[in-house]
Amino acid sequence: MALRPGTRLGPYEVLAPLGVGGMGEVYRARDTRLGREVAVKVLPQHVSASSEDRARFKREAKTISSLNHPHICVLYDVGQQGDTDYLVMELIEGETLAQRIARGSLPPDDVLRIGVQVADALDRAHRAGVIHRDLKPSNVMLTKSGAKLMDFGIARGVGGADQTGASDVTATSPTTPLNPDEPITAKGTIVGTFQYMAPEQLEGKRVDARADIWALGCVLYEMATGKRAFEGSTPASLISAIMRDQPREMAKLEPLTPPALERTVLQCLAKDADDRWQTAGDLRRELGWIHAAGSRAGVPTPVVTRRRTRERLKWTLAVVSAAAIAVLLQPKHSPESVIFELSTPSQIHFVDLPRISPNGLTLAFNATDSTEVSSIWVRQMNSLEARRLPGTEGAGRPFWSPDSRYLGFFTASKLMKIDLGGGPPVALCDVAGGGEGTWSKRGIILFDQQSTDSVQMVPAAGGIPTGAAHRSERETGSAWPQFLPDGRHFLYIAYGQDFASGTLKVGSVGSKESKTLGPAASRAEYASKRLLYVSGSTLIARPFDPGALKFTGEPVAVAQDVEADRGGGARFSASSAGTLVFHSGSSPANTRLTWLNRIGRQVGTVGNPGNYDTPVLSPDGRQVAVQLIATWTSSEIWVWDLSRNLGSRLTFPDQNARSPVWSPDGKRVAYSMIRGASFDLFTEAAGAAGRDSLLYSSLESENPTDWSADGRWILYNRRSQANFAVGDVDIYALSLTSPVRAVPVVATQYSERQATLSRDGKWIAYSSGESGEEEVYVQSFLGEGGKWRISTGGGAQPFWRGDGRELYYLAPPRSLMVVAVEPGSPPHFSLPRKMFDAPDKLRYDTRNQYVPTRDGQRFLFAAPAGAGKVGTTTVMLNWPAMLGK
Repeated sequence: MALRPGTRLGPYEVLAPLGVGGMGEVYRARDTRLGREVAVKVLPQHVSASSEDRARFKREAKTISSLNHPHICVLYDVGQQGDTDYLVMELIEGETLAQRIARGSLPPDDVLRIGVQVADALDRAHRAGVIHRDLKPSNVMLTKSGAKLMDFGIARGVGGADQTGASDVTATSPTTPLNPDEPITAKGTIVGTFQYMAPEQLEGKRVDARADIWALGCVLYEMATGKRAFEGSTPASLISAIMRDQPREMAKLEPLTPPALERTVLQCLAKDADDRWQTAGDLRRELGWIHAAGSRAGVPTPVVTRRRTRERLKWTLAVVSAAAIAVLLQPKHSPESVIFELSTPSQIHFVDLPRISPNGLTLAFNATDSTEVSSIWVRQMNSLEARRLPGTEGAGRPFWSPDSRYLGFFTASKLMKIDLGGGPPVALCDVAGGGEGTWSKRGIILFDQQSTDSVQMVPAAGGIPTGAAHRSERETGSAWPQFLPDGRHFLYIAYGQDFASGTLKVGSVGSKESKTLGPAASRAEYASKRLLYVSGSTLIARPFDPGALKFTGEPVAVAQDVEADRGGGARFSASSAGTLVFHSGSSPANTRLTWLNRIGRQVGTVGNPGNYDTPVLSPDGRQVAVQLIATWTSSEIWVWDLSRNLGSRLTFPDQNARSPVWSPDGKRVAYSMIRGASFDLFTEAAGAAGRDSLLYSSLESENPTDWSADGRWILYNRRSQANFAVGDVDIYALSLTSPVRAVPVVATQYSERQATLSRDGKWIAYSSGESGEEEVYVQSFLGEGGKWRISTGGGAQPFWRGDGRELYYLAPPRSLMVVAVEPGSPPHFSLPRKMFDAPDKLRYDTRNQYVPTRDGQRFLFAAPAGAGKVGTTTVMLNWPAMLGK
């Protein structure tokens, strides 16, 4: 029975019906608490008495709540009103893909874009252990922000119970005529919709994620041609077509179908699951490559032929087999230029920093796998497989020895090397945060640490680092060293006072002299008589004489869309053997502001995904201020109105504002900002972007962490510029009474950070590394009193409950802990107790990843919102040969 407008389901008021299906009725409704519109899905009354359908409904809730992705419909809440179960979901404005296909086929560009988004959503679900099992056009919504995958009502957990296709019994006769405009949902032995079901699913066999890949192939086919891949006049004939027939050629139905897309779809529709794409991530990358390749792979063959004839391309474009690569790398081979892309292992979802060995035979790169562990991987160029190097977990920034035998790399505190022939990693020296390394044939390693120090030098056998590059008074730091062929001179970037621009220089080992080459667009490498660097996203090669240390010709573009950041980090590498590698199209995982309750269940989200950090709630709990990060030199502060779920910019990207805190009356936000050589604290009225007021200026690095309830003090971290490289951080309090002055609170030889005040202003909680491991402590604020260690086994990011009776913190690897507090002088603390697993592992490079509500009933996390994009690793063999052509 349909619900009438005005019906209440808990706090949700029904406004109008949106649709009805076999497993639910959907209504537009209003959340009376937050004042926002939502979609409410209820179990129809005619099946509510079925325990099996009710169980399936509850599984849908559990399934959706475990997923968090920009292209998956968000679940806000679940509830029960009498005999009615319901879900509360994100209200998505737009049309279904089925409605769009009803108007005709989609352009290839739209097919590929939507296909990438849906495949990315499936990849996230599959990695979470969830199979959709009813993917079809009516379960994909098209919105302004992209496609949204919906309705996991028949999904099952991978590896859990009920993994066969059988669960119900169909009441549809195999000879009943079919309506060609309506898909058949089998409510019988098979769960799903016939037209999009894989052969193994129709046979009632055990299914896995590859059944979803089949379904996506059917959807891609239908988008591109406007026709279903398999059709029949009755269920029996339809099933027969799926089991035995091949779909009609897509190019005959829609001549503009890219051949690469048709091949990809046909692999999705292989009858044997082992012959399909094996993961949605692989399929997503293939679709993304077709989309990005354009005329190289994404248009029909006749068009490609004409374009190649017209443009007289000299490149050979191919996905090269292992045997072909091996042949191409032989010195006796013809110097024909070849470009190809390397596949990425299916378990990897982020790749960074490709580094080709000097002999051009091995590629090393940073990668993060499905366990969220970053390691160094290597791949022989005559192999189709990449392997992770044991002992490099958590490491980064690989660089090669001149003989291509060793890799150098950095951990959080060590410079290491590893022999690729075997053996464990060996520590060479202590570092304070590794940057970039380079290894000379003279047995010397240069590296940079923090951006504010000079280039350091250490023997390749290990030792104590010494300075290698002289820094002038006008320079604040140097980075990105790269040796030139003589093993004595080296390139590096020197930064000015504001770090906004750099200068490319040449230094010399054992000398304080340097030579300026010009402004630095990015890090630079010397290879094949040229300097390589990135300007914007274009890889540039410019002739250079390493003996005379000067440019000898004009710059020439080599490749487009090469990744680089504003800090000078460009993702390319060149070998002396003429091999060039670069990476493009990747992005790190976004975050989403996500509400969790006291048992760790997601109960809502704030805004759209973005690179958020350090969220902080206003005193009345109605707004959240958060840092939105663009690059390492660009961030801004946004304020979100939680009742309306609307955000507004408080600062602008070029201000590089960070670390917001609220005033106790909720009217102003304090934050830090770098201006030239000074680190300034500002306040700004909430909702008044551009009307900032300077509060305090210093030459030390300062980031606020809390504002006292009486309004008299702002706590902040101070990082001494004199000891910046060793990470010396102290806790200070800025008095806001006249005169404004800074007072040290906890300032020792150890680093103390993340200080937060109890509401009565008597106690501060903070983290410190004084025990050898980061732990949480409590001590009196600006007065005599005791000091207590709160955490056991590590901890950081403490927060008080509003009444001071609980203290929360994050413990490694990802546990949110709670400590009961009995107020008094001194207070008494219970042993820590784990509440739940946080959405992300504990990070020490941020002030806070979460914030509790004042009553401690909910926690707002900056939670991962997706795996990001892996991007493409491109290899060019004999790249200099193409420059003259």
